[in-house]
Amino acid sequence: MNSTTTAEAAQQETTLADQISSPAGSAAVSEAHPVEFPQASRARAAAALPLERFADVNIEISVEIGRVTMPIGELLQLGEGAVVELNRSVSEPVDVMAQGVRIASGEVVVIEDRFAVLITEIASAEESREKSVRGGSHDRFSSTRRSDH
Repeated sequence: MNSTTTAEAAQQETTLADQISSPAGSAAVSEAHPVEFPQASRARAAAALPLERFADVNIEISVEIGRVTMPIGELLQLGEGAVVELNRSVSEPVDVMAQGVRIASGEVVVIEDRFAVLITEIASAEESREKSVRGGSHDRFSSTRRSDH
């Protein structure tokens, strides 16, 4: 009985191997060809997706007043009362960011009891694209030190 079971198992393996190697039961192998797609034009793509379509989509807007790069050791020494000096002077405009991409710059103002930004310049699409590819608008910092006051 053991030899019959082994013979049946070998027959099943052969049948399974035949099914895998010849799809749909045919012995002929199909020839593969690369897929060819028509060229998409930007004008046609832009016309098909008007911006109004995205009017209700929410994105995160943030305002960046400055940055600093410091060693982890210095970061770990920060505590209450520590002052971290940023790379931007008070007279420079702040960056308005949408999903991490600079879209404008402006001046910080106060309206009642809240901070706000008065937009003074809209970034060009080309400038925003270049800076997001490079990794942000502040990728070259001079080293800044931490002071305790």
